[in-house]
Amino acid sequence: MKGSIFVIIRILLIAFIALWVSRLAAQTVGDTYKKAKSAGHGTITYVYVKTPGFAAKDSNGEVSGICVDIMKEFVKYVAQKKNLKLTLKFKNHGDANNFKLFMTTVKNSRGGVFGLGNITITEARKKSYNFSPSFMTNVTIMLTHSSVPSLKKLSQIATTFKGMKAITVKGTTNEQNILEIKKKYMPSLQIVQVKSSEAALNKVITDKTSFTNLDFTYYLAVLKQRKPIKRHQDADKATEKFGIIMPKSNDWSPLLAEFFDSGFIGGVEYRKSISRHLGVNALKLLDYYNKQ
Repeated sequence: MKGSIFVIIRILLIAFIALWVSRLAAQTVGDTYKKAKSAGHGTITYVYVKTPGFAAKDSNGEVSGICVDIMKEFVKYVAQKKNLKLTLKFKNHGDANNFKLFMTTVKNSRGGVFGLGNITITEARKKSYNFSPSFMTNVTIMLTHSSVPSLKKLSQIATTFKGMKAITVKGTTNEQNILEIKKKYMPSLQIVQVKSSEAALNKVITDKTSFTNLDFTYYLAVLKQRKPIKRHQDADKATEKFGIIMPKSNDWSPLLAEFFDSGFIGGVEYRKSISRHLGVNALKLLDYYNKQ
Protein backbone atom coordinates (compact mmCIF):
# COMPACT_ATOMS: atom_id res chain seq x y z
CA MET A 1 0.00 0.00 0.00
CA LYS A 2 2.80 2.34 0.98
CA GLY A 3 4.62 1.52 -2.26
CA SER A 4 1.52 2.34 -4.28
CA ILE A 5 1.26 5.75 -2.64
CA PHE A 6 4.89 6.50 -3.53
CA VAL A 7 4.24 5.45 -7.13
CA ILE A 8 1.22 7.75 -7.33
CA ILE A 9 3.20 10.64 -5.83
CA ARG A 10 6.02 10.01 -8.31
CA ILE A 11 3.61 9.99 -11.25
CA LEU A 12 1.99 13.23 -10.09
CA LEU A 13 5.40 14.84 -9.58
CA ILE A 14 6.52 13.84 -13.08
CA ALA A 15 3.24 15.17 -14.52
CA PHE A 16 3.70 18.46 -12.66
CA ILE A 17 7.27 18.86 -13.88
CA ALA A 18 6.20 18.06 -17.47
CA LEU A 19 3.43 20.65 -17.27
CA TRP A 20 5.81 23.24 -15.83
CA VAL A 21 8.41 22.59 -18.54
CA SER A 22 5.78 22.78 -21.31
CA ARG A 23 4.48 26.10 -19.99
CA LEU A 24 8.00 27.46 -19.69
CA ALA A 25 8.74 26.39 -23.28
CA ALA A 26 5.58 28.12 -24.48
CA GLN A 27 6.42 31.29 -22.58
CA THR A 28 7.30 34.30 -24.73
CA VAL A 29 10.90 35.33 -24.15
CA GLY A 30 13.46 37.83 -25.41
CA ASP A 31 17.07 38.60 -24.53
CA THR A 32 17.62 40.97 -21.64
CA TYR A 33 19.64 44.14 -22.24
CA LYS A 34 22.25 42.80 -19.84
CA LYS A 35 22.67 39.60 -21.86
CA ALA A 36 22.65 41.34 -25.26
CA LYS A 37 25.13 43.96 -24.08
CA SER A 38 27.50 41.26 -22.88
CA ALA A 39 27.25 39.31 -26.15
CA GLY A 40 27.26 42.34 -28.45
CA HIS A 41 24.03 41.18 -30.09
CA GLY A 42 20.62 39.90 -29.15
CA THR A 43 17.01 39.22 -30.08
CA ILE A 44 14.04 41.14 -28.75
CA THR A 45 10.49 39.92 -29.23
CA TYR A 46 7.15 41.62 -29.71
CA VAL A 47 3.55 40.47 -29.48
CA TYR A 48 0.57 42.58 -30.42
CA VAL A 49 -3.14 43.06 -29.98
CA LYS A 50 -4.80 43.78 -33.32
CA THR A 51 -5.19 47.55 -33.60
CA PRO A 52 -5.77 49.28 -36.96
CA GLY A 53 -2.79 51.48 -37.80
CA PHE A 54 -0.86 50.51 -34.65
CA ALA A 55 -0.17 46.81 -35.08
CA ALA A 56 -2.01 44.46 -37.44
CA LYS A 57 -1.23 42.13 -40.33
CA ASP A 58 -1.22 43.86 -43.70
CA SER A 59 -2.19 42.46 -47.12
CA ASN A 60 1.17 40.68 -47.31
CA GLY A 61 0.64 38.94 -43.99
CA GLU A 62 3.27 41.08 -42.27
CA VAL A 63 2.61 42.85 -38.98
CA SER A 64 2.86 46.59 -39.57
CA GLY A 65 1.78 49.86 -37.97
CA ILE A 66 3.05 52.78 -35.92
CA CYS A 67 4.15 50.59 -33.01
CA VAL A 68 6.12 48.31 -35.32
CA ASP A 69 7.78 51.36 -36.90
CA ILE A 70 8.74 52.59 -33.42
CA MET A 71 10.34 49.25 -32.55
CA LYS A 72 12.26 49.15 -35.85
CA GLU A 73 13.58 52.65 -35.20
CA PHE A 74 14.53 51.57 -31.67
CA VAL A 75 16.60 48.71 -33.11
CA LYS A 76 18.41 51.25 -35.37
CA TYR A 77 18.96 53.57 -32.40
CA VAL A 78 20.52 50.79 -30.31
CA ALA A 79 22.82 49.87 -33.20
CA GLN A 80 23.94 53.49 -33.68
CA LYS A 81 24.23 54.61 -30.07
CA LYS A 82 25.21 51.40 -28.27
CA ASN A 83 26.95 49.49 -31.09
CA LEU A 84 24.60 46.62 -30.33
CA LYS A 85 23.07 44.56 -33.13
CA LEU A 86 19.50 43.52 -32.41
CA THR A 87 17.07 41.27 -34.23
CA LEU A 88 13.39 42.14 -33.85
CA LYS A 89 11.21 39.03 -33.82
CA PHE A 90 7.43 38.61 -33.83
CA LYS A 91 5.89 35.90 -31.62
CA ASN A 92 2.31 34.77 -32.26
CA HIS A 93 0.55 34.38 -28.91
CA GLY A 94 -2.52 32.66 -30.32
CA ASP A 95 -5.25 35.25 -30.87
CA ALA A 96 -4.45 38.86 -31.76
CA ASN A 97 -8.12 39.77 -31.28
CA ASN A 98 -8.18 38.73 -27.62
CA PHE A 99 -7.14 41.66 -25.42
CA LYS A 100 -7.12 39.67 -22.16
CA LEU A 101 -4.91 36.97 -23.69
CA PHE A 102 -2.54 39.62 -25.02
CA MET A 103 -2.17 41.28 -21.61
CA THR A 104 -1.64 37.93 -19.89
CA THR A 105 0.97 36.94 -22.48
CA VAL A 106 2.97 40.11 -21.88
CA LYS A 107 2.69 39.83 -18.11
CA ASN A 108 3.95 36.23 -18.12
CA SER A 109 6.76 36.88 -20.61
CA ARG A 110 10.43 37.06 -19.68
CA GLY A 111 13.14 39.53 -20.65
CA GLY A 112 13.12 41.55 -23.85
CA VAL A 113 9.45 41.25 -24.78
CA PHE A 114 7.35 44.21 -25.93
CA GLY A 115 3.57 44.43 -26.24
CA LEU A 116 2.29 46.59 -29.10
CA GLY A 117 -1.13 48.12 -29.63
CA ASN A 118 -3.44 50.80 -28.25
CA ILE A 119 -2.38 50.21 -24.65
CA THR A 120 -3.29 53.00 -22.26
CA ILE A 121 -0.79 53.82 -19.52
CA THR A 122 -2.48 53.62 -16.11
CA GLU A 123 -1.20 53.60 -12.54
CA ALA A 124 -2.94 50.28 -11.93
CA ARG A 125 -1.19 48.63 -14.89
CA LYS A 126 2.20 50.00 -13.82
CA LYS A 127 2.02 47.68 -10.82
CA SER A 128 2.14 44.65 -13.13
CA TYR A 129 3.98 45.95 -16.22
CA ASN A 130 6.79 48.23 -17.35
CA PHE A 131 5.75 51.01 -19.74
CA SER A 132 7.55 53.16 -22.24
CA PRO A 133 6.89 56.90 -22.09
CA SER A 134 3.78 57.91 -24.00
CA PHE A 135 4.07 57.89 -27.77
CA MET A 136 0.58 59.28 -28.46
CA THR A 137 -2.44 60.93 -26.87
CA ASN A 138 -5.52 58.77 -27.19
CA VAL A 139 -8.91 60.19 -28.14
CA THR A 140 -11.73 57.89 -27.06
CA ILE A 141 -14.88 58.21 -29.13
CA MET A 142 -18.47 57.10 -28.61
CA LEU A 143 -19.81 55.21 -31.63
CA THR A 144 -23.18 53.90 -32.79
CA HIS A 145 -24.85 52.81 -36.00
CA SER A 146 -25.33 55.81 -38.29
CA SER A 147 -29.13 55.64 -37.92
CA VAL A 148 -29.03 56.40 -34.17
CA PRO A 149 -30.04 59.99 -33.25
CA SER A 150 -27.09 62.30 -32.58
CA LEU A 151 -26.11 62.78 -28.95
CA LYS A 152 -25.91 66.56 -28.58
CA LYS A 153 -24.78 66.50 -24.96
CA LEU A 154 -23.37 63.59 -22.96
CA SER A 155 -25.64 64.56 -20.07
CA GLN A 156 -28.63 63.70 -22.31
CA ILE A 157 -27.47 60.16 -23.05
CA ALA A 158 -30.16 58.48 -20.93
CA THR A 159 -32.81 60.11 -23.12
CA THR A 160 -31.12 59.96 -26.52
CA PHE A 161 -29.89 56.37 -26.06
CA LYS A 162 -32.92 55.13 -24.13
CA GLY A 163 -33.27 51.35 -24.36
CA MET A 164 -29.79 50.91 -25.82
CA LYS A 165 -27.02 48.72 -24.40
CA ALA A 166 -23.29 49.33 -24.17
CA ILE A 167 -20.70 47.02 -25.76
CA THR A 168 -17.26 46.91 -24.18
CA VAL A 169 -14.11 44.87 -23.57
CA LYS A 170 -13.43 43.77 -20.01
CA GLY A 171 -10.31 45.21 -18.40
CA THR A 172 -9.91 48.16 -20.78
CA THR A 173 -10.01 51.87 -20.04
CA ASN A 174 -12.89 52.04 -22.51
CA GLU A 175 -14.84 49.79 -20.17
CA GLN A 176 -14.05 52.21 -17.34
CA ASN A 177 -15.49 55.07 -19.41
CA ILE A 178 -18.68 53.09 -19.97
CA LEU A 179 -18.94 52.31 -16.26
CA GLU A 180 -18.55 56.01 -15.44
CA ILE A 181 -21.38 56.85 -17.84
CA LYS A 182 -23.55 54.16 -16.27
CA LYS A 183 -22.87 55.48 -12.77
CA LYS A 184 -23.40 59.14 -13.65
CA TYR A 185 -26.15 59.10 -16.27
CA MET A 186 -27.64 55.62 -16.90
CA PRO A 187 -27.87 53.46 -13.74
CA SER A 188 -29.96 50.82 -15.51
CA LEU A 189 -27.64 50.57 -18.54
CA GLN A 190 -27.07 47.00 -19.75
CA ILE A 191 -23.41 46.26 -20.51
CA VAL A 192 -22.39 43.45 -22.88
CA GLN A 193 -18.76 42.32 -22.83
CA VAL A 194 -16.86 41.07 -25.89
CA LYS A 195 -13.26 39.91 -26.35
CA SER A 196 -11.92 42.70 -28.54
CA SER A 197 -12.44 46.28 -29.63
CA GLU A 198 -12.94 45.04 -33.17
CA ALA A 199 -15.79 42.82 -31.96
CA ALA A 200 -17.36 45.79 -30.17
CA LEU A 201 -17.10 47.86 -33.35
CA ASN A 202 -18.68 45.15 -35.48
CA LYS A 203 -21.50 44.84 -32.98
CA VAL A 204 -22.55 48.52 -33.18
CA ILE A 205 -22.28 48.43 -36.98
CA THR A 206 -24.83 45.61 -37.12
CA ASP A 207 -26.94 46.41 -34.04
CA LYS A 208 -28.79 49.73 -34.03
CA THR A 209 -29.64 49.36 -30.32
CA SER A 210 -26.05 49.40 -29.05
CA PHE A 211 -23.22 51.86 -28.53
CA THR A 212 -19.56 51.57 -27.61
CA ASN A 213 -16.62 53.68 -26.49
CA LEU A 214 -13.44 53.03 -28.52
CA ASP A 215 -10.08 54.55 -29.36
CA PHE A 216 -10.14 56.91 -32.35
CA THR A 217 -8.15 54.57 -34.58
CA TYR A 218 -11.12 52.21 -34.92
CA TYR A 219 -13.37 55.07 -36.00
CA LEU A 220 -10.91 56.19 -38.66
CA ALA A 221 -10.61 52.63 -39.96
CA VAL A 222 -14.35 52.19 -40.51
CA LEU A 223 -14.64 55.63 -42.10
CA LYS A 224 -12.28 54.43 -44.82
CA GLN A 225 -14.46 51.37 -45.28
CA ARG A 226 -17.62 53.52 -45.52
CA LYS A 227 -19.37 51.53 -42.80
CA PRO A 228 -22.67 52.87 -41.29
CA ILE A 229 -21.05 54.39 -38.18
CA LYS A 230 -21.64 57.62 -36.27
CA ARG A 231 -19.35 59.50 -33.88
CA HIS A 232 -20.99 61.41 -31.01
CA GLN A 233 -18.44 64.18 -30.58
CA ASP A 234 -19.59 65.57 -27.24
CA ALA A 235 -18.45 62.30 -25.66
CA ASP A 236 -14.86 62.64 -27.02
CA LYS A 237 -12.23 62.25 -24.32
CA ALA A 238 -8.53 62.97 -24.81
CA THR A 239 -6.98 62.34 -21.40
CA GLU A 240 -5.33 58.96 -21.97
CA LYS A 241 -1.80 58.23 -23.19
CA PHE A 242 -0.63 55.23 -25.21
CA GLY A 243 2.58 53.39 -24.37
CA ILE A 244 4.48 50.24 -25.26
CA ILE A 245 3.96 47.64 -22.56
CA MET A 246 6.58 45.22 -21.17
CA PRO A 247 6.83 42.52 -18.51
CA LYS A 248 8.43 43.54 -15.22
CA SER A 249 11.51 41.43 -16.09
CA ASN A 250 12.22 43.62 -19.15
CA ASP A 251 15.36 45.69 -18.45
CA TRP A 252 15.24 47.52 -21.81
CA SER A 253 12.75 50.12 -20.55
CA PRO A 254 15.35 52.78 -19.53
CA LEU A 255 16.98 52.53 -22.97
CA LEU A 256 13.58 52.65 -24.66
CA ALA A 257 12.81 55.82 -22.68
CA GLU A 258 16.15 57.26 -23.81
CA PHE A 259 15.19 56.54 -27.42
CA PHE A 260 11.80 58.21 -26.97
CA ASP A 261 13.55 61.32 -25.62
CA SER A 262 16.01 61.38 -28.54
CA GLY A 263 13.56 63.12 -30.87
CA PHE A 264 11.89 60.37 -32.90
CA ILE A 265 8.54 60.66 -31.11
CA GLY A 266 6.88 63.77 -32.52
CA GLY A 267 9.50 64.14 -35.24
CA VAL A 268 9.18 64.06 -39.03
CA GLU A 269 9.48 60.28 -39.45
CA TYR A 270 7.05 59.69 -36.61
CA ARG A 271 4.46 61.97 -38.23
CA LYS A 272 5.01 60.23 -41.57
CA SER A 273 4.30 56.93 -39.83
CA ILE A 274 1.01 58.25 -38.44
CA SER A 275 0.00 59.63 -41.81
CA ARG A 276 0.95 56.37 -43.56
CA HIS A 277 -0.87 54.05 -41.17
CA LEU A 278 -3.75 56.19 -39.88
CA GLY A 279 -4.14 58.91 -42.50
CA VAL A 280 -3.97 62.69 -42.56
CA ASN A 281 -7.23 62.99 -40.58
CA ALA A 282 -5.55 61.24 -37.65
CA LEU A 283 -2.76 63.81 -37.66
CA LYS A 284 -5.28 66.65 -37.70
CA LEU A 285 -7.28 65.10 -34.84
CA LEU A 286 -4.19 64.52 -32.72
CA ASP A 287 -2.80 68.00 -33.46
CA TYR A 288 -6.14 69.53 -32.44
CA TYR A 289 -6.28 67.77 -29.08
CA ASN A 290 -2.55 68.27 -28.37
CA LYS A 291 -3.15 72.03 -28.59
CA GLN A 292 -6.04 71.98 -26.11
